[in-house]
Amino acid sequence: MIRNAALKTLRFLAFSIVCGFWLWVMGYILFLIGVTFPIPQKPLAKTDAIIVLTGGQNRINTGLDLLASGQADHLFISGVNPDVTIENLVKLWHPDFQFIPCCIALGYAASNTEGNARESSQWARDMDIHSIRLVTSNYHMPRAWLEFTHALPRREIITHPVRPAALPDGSRDHLRLSLREYNKTLLTWVRLYIYPWDRLVEADNW
Repeated sequence: MIRNAALKTLRFLAFSIVCGFWLWVMGYILFLIGVTFPIPQKPLAKTDAIIVLTGGQNRINTGLDLLASGQADHLFISGVNPDVTIENLVKLWHPDFQFIPCCIALGYAASNTEGNARESSQWARDMDIHSIRLVTSNYHMPRAWLEFTHALPRREIITHPVRPAALPDGSRDHLRLSLREYNKTLLTWVRLYIYPWDRLVEADNW
């Protein structure tokens, strides 16, 4: 009888592992489709601010393009190297630009996506920002969206994914990076669901 119970337990565990594996595979396929064909939300909508997360190709230039076209009144760039200034970024964007666009702020404290969300949420609260266009790479957007909607639950967040030119769709690097980001996104969901860091903050103040 004990042997039968042990066999049933092993079968259940094996079944659970197989089901979990296939759920993980199906989730990755859906994730890969989503990041391979990114579509900016409400491309013509104006928001109070644009928030750009550093660390990927074309992110900052896209944010500056959006600001220059009047898509928002403020631009916040999170995770900037301490040695970099607004002038440096504008020169890289347009070397012949004669003036610095208004209302650009840089955040130097963040070193990862969670830090981006913390740093940006504090800036948004200080500036009384209610709607945000979030700019980051297509493969990074799902994890960034989880962090930002968790950190700013009462703000409207419009996603604006950027496709890096140096990362062709379907390439080995693209698949490898997407797989790594998929696993990070799953871990982020687990972390936020089990122990959200903003429990220590009064939700009504956000």
